[in-house]
Amino acid sequence: MLEKRRTLLILGLSLTLLLSVSLGCRLTSPTPASWSGTSTAQSITTTSPVITQTQQAVSSNDEATPTNSLSEGVNTPTSQSTLASNGPWLLYPAPDQKRLHAYDVESGAILEISLPEPILVGDLIYGLSPDGHALIIRAGSPSNTDELALYQIDLPSTEVLLLTPLLSLSLQREIINDESDRAFETLQVVTRPDGIAWSPDGRFLAFTAALDSSSSDLYVFDTERGRIDRLNGLYSQSAKPFWAPESNWLIFQELGYGAESGWRSEVVSEISIPGYVYHNALYIPPPNSQEEAFLGWVNSQSVISFSQTSEGNSLLRQINVEILSLSVILPGSFEQIAFDPESKSMAYVLGEADASVGGLMAGVYLRKSERASADLLRAGVWDELIWEDGGMFVAAGPQGIFAFTPEGESVTLSNESHLQLSPNGNWMIAWGDGEDTDLGARLYQSPGGNLLQQLTDKWVERVYWAPDSKNFFIQAEGSLYHLAFPGLELVQIEGDFLEDVQVEFTWVE
Repeated sequence: MLEKRRTLLILGLSLTLLLSVSLGCRLTSPTPASWSGTSTAQSITTTSPVITQTQQAVSSNDEATPTNSLSEGVNTPTSQSTLASNGPWLLYPAPDQKRLHAYDVESGAILEISLPEPILVGDLIYGLSPDGHALIIRAGSPSNTDELALYQIDLPSTEVLLLTPLLSLSLQREIINDESDRAFETLQVVTRPDGIAWSPDGRFLAFTAALDSSSSDLYVFDTERGRIDRLNGLYSQSAKPFWAPESNWLIFQELGYGAESGWRSEVVSEISIPGYVYHNALYIPPPNSQEEAFLGWVNSQSVISFSQTSEGNSLLRQINVEILSLSVILPGSFEQIAFDPESKSMAYVLGEADASVGGLMAGVYLRKSERASADLLRAGVWDELIWEDGGMFVAAGPQGIFAFTPEGESVTLSNESHLQLSPNGNWMIAWGDGEDTDLGARLYQSPGGNLLQQLTDKWVERVYWAPDSKNFFIQAEGSLYHLAFPGLELVQIEGDFLEDVQVEFTWVE
């Protein structure tokens, strides 16, 4: 419930996509929309990888004192044709989930961005470039020729450029005619939420597509050279690209599928960037691994990963990608884990069964950087654990919220279910469900946890902070609200969002 980048909505869209295309019988032309681009199918040959010429991607924590009033206003969105909108913008799916909206926090204007349906809204997180200026998103149906594709969004023009389709025509035909189970498996991998990843330096966008074979392959969009290269071509399904901090290695895994066993991770590999000269297998996952998870980097050469199985998470390991060595950090199982990319500390939750194996207590453990052992910080049952960029680990469970720094300084909020820190680490917003915890959202001072102000008495679904920590947004009871320091007036941006749908957000400069 505390996950910032929830994938349930994406999975739902993917299922909808799979169900809808199975009803088709032929490929059709794309539905008209405000996007443009040329088909990459013309550039695909049988003797070379896909190389597609594309356009280059568009490339003060001042504190304020909140007031003690609880007020609500209504914002009337201004038409984009009558008022200049120069950003920054909050991007989110429109209430009907059929297009994107960009809310200009300065002018109050809401821009509409039309894309083919369905839109993989998880790309609002993964598709934003490191500098916050370019947004790449996947959208479209495989039943329309070349429509399921990567699109680049330009603001404030709202122009959408088609960069490349994601499926070959032969695969599209197999999908709409229901001719191959493997084609649907490939579609599922190509539309995974973690199927795209920007390099930390912002030059490369890695993504999965199936333009040259019946399986998902790994591709890289080089924004400096304006081209797309295919990096591999195996029978297994390439998935989950993950970049090294210096953008010189790209890690990924190959997935296989069995009718009885389901998805399994077969090998974790790396490719050197640029040039793609070195292609190494890093390790073979255990037989019961459904997927390998990449947690983070302890330095420029060493990455931490673990195996996700039907029995839970296990085998926390550290891999040196330069010398191809592997060491096990935690051999047993654990329920939750989070990683601080700055201090390189990690926290994890051991359940009763996990802890009993080593003669330990169930609870939240903290393992500081360069230490071989972890310390128990708080015993008990904890259902969620995340790292907040504001500088704290946050655990949630029946006891409420337990937040702590990598140094071990902590605060407990017993009547809250969720918590998000401001990016500058000065504020905390917590909220509850009105049943086991208090209804509404409240502002606290960080890290002490002093209650400053009740923000709303509404049932809150999501909170999103602006990067400057001077304003934030609350999704509550089907509406989206904007609050800014120092007044913190609850101003409605728009309403009528679909019930029980948590909205994804991103911030574009």
